[in-house]
Formats: sequence, structure tokens, C-alpha cells
Amino acid sequence: MGGRGSFLNVNNNNFIFKEGGQTYLTVAEIGKDIKIIKKITGSVKAPEFSHTESRIYAVLQKDKIKHIAFYNENHEQIKCIDFNHSHKGLIPHVHYNLNHDGYFSSLSEDDKVLTKEINDFLEKGNKKYGK
Repeated sequence: MGGRGSFLNVNNNNFIFKEGGQTYLTVAEIGKDIKIIKKITGSVKAPEFSHTESRIYAVLQKDKIKHIAFYNENHEQIKCIDFNHSHKGLIPHVHYNLNHDGYFSSLSEDDKVLTKEINDFLEKGNKKYGK
């Protein structure tokens, strides 16, 4: 398997891919840069790499955003917003490294706008996976 994940099935931009032993399903897209993905089974973490440069993944767990992950031109995760747990009392919060240690912050205004856009999309029922 390659470092950016190996794709198992590609069908009209709705694809399943494997990243570090985790299998994700793309369930929707917002524009050309944001993909909403979910893990088929088990616990969920944001992929370490993206198949596409400068991608944003909104990662769902139980149909709610668990992470919004941002990737650079080298397909590497550079920022991740965590929604489902507290970090030193802050929820949601932003990490700037894969280990989620060291520096973290509250959401910027741009992060808040993006989060609202994704939540609005999900609330309108624009999910491609049922409901």
C-alpha cells in the first residue's frame, strides 16, 4: 500500500480508500476541495495523508463531525479540528501536528465559517448515504 492510501473502488467520485489500515467512504462533496468521509466500522481518526493535495476532509462519526482535517500540497495533514473531546478544557480545538500534542488553539473565524458550512450541508440532508 502506498503512503497516501490505496483506493479499492472508484465510482463517480464516491470511493472507498484505505489509509494506515483504516477504511473510509466518501459520502458527499462540498465544492471541489471538501470531502465528507466516514469510516465503515470501528473508531474514527482523520487520515494522515490525503489522496489529493490541499484537500479538506470532514470526518464523520455517527453522522456528526468528529474532525475537520486540512492537507498541504504534499498531501500531509497540517491541521485538524477536533469536535468530540476536550483538550485542556477546550472543545472544539485545533491541533497543528499529527500527534495532537504541543500547540493547540481555539477555532479561528475561518474555521467557524467552514464548520458552519459543513454542518448546514449535513443538516439539509445532502448526505449521499441514506437518511
